[in-house]
Formats: sequence, C-alpha cells, structure tokens
Amino acid sequence: METQVMSFHYHFHVLRHYFECHDILEEHWKEYENFSKNDSIVSLILFSTACYHYRRGNITGALKTYKKSLQIAEANDEFHHLGIEKTPYVSIIKSQIMRIDQGKVYRNIQLPLTKACYQALESTYDDFDFNYNKDVSDYIKHHHLLRDRTEVIESRNSAYNQRHSKL
Repeated sequence: METQVMSFHYHFHVLRHYFECHDILEEHWKEYENFSKNDSIVSLILFSTACYHYRRGNITGALKTYKKSLQIAEANDEFHHLGIEKTPYVSIIKSQIMRIDQGKVYRNIQLPLTKACYQALESTYDDFDFNYNKDVSDYIKHHHLLRDRTEVIESRNSAYNQRHSKL
C-alpha cells in the first residue's frame, strides 16, 4: 500500500487530523499522471474535509462536501487501492448526511478498511488503533486558522509578482 494512503489512514483514525488528511491525499492525487476531479481519491479528500467542517460546526460546508464526496464515490468502482471497501464507505457517507439532516452532533467514525490495509497499518504503526475520543487540540480542530501560512502567502505573492511583471 502506498505511503501516502497509509499516512492518510493514520491521520484519519489515530490523530483525527482531517485537515492534514486532505493535504496528504491531495498532494498524492496531483502526482497521478492524468488526475481528474472525479477520481475515487477525490471522494476521500472531500470526505475528510467534510469531517473537518462537521467537527467544527460548519454544518452547511460539511453537508455540501459530504454530498459531493458521495456523488464521486457512487460513480467509481475502485477503492481498494485506497484501502477502503466501497459499499460500506458509501453507506457511511449517507449516514453522515442523515446525521446532519437530523441535527445530530459530530462523532468520530471508522472508515471501512480492507483487511490488507488494516494489517498494513498495524504492522507499520505501533500505536495504530481507532481513536474514538472527540477531544483534539485546538490546533488540529481549527488548523486552517492556526497553521503557519508563510509558505502559502509567499507562493501567492510570487505568482502575483510574476503575472504583473509581464504586463
């Protein structure tokens, strides 16, 4: 199993760092030769993003993102390379949408891992175990607000300067 997928599952199930999950898989996805916004990996990227929003109380963002994740999941057949069993994964997405519609609060979930993925995670990470504790640090819970954005800002400024130097 690919290192980035393993790292995603560790961050998702143990650390519950959903923002980092998004970043890990997005970077991996962009390494694909012909990547598309309809790839199965995008469903998982969106799913972790929806979990991030849901936990923070951004219900509108969570619902919209879960629905897009579901749409992509239903259109794809292959999730084994991501360590996920498709049918129960689709059910989990639908369950999350229903929980939001019913006004229920966020709770940690376990993705339906393939047996091979679960075994690989256990052999790779000594502390791999499903973390059901909802308590995470504010840094993880509000990561997009609290992270160091120096690199992002410098990259945007550089791109801006390049565009405007050509005028």
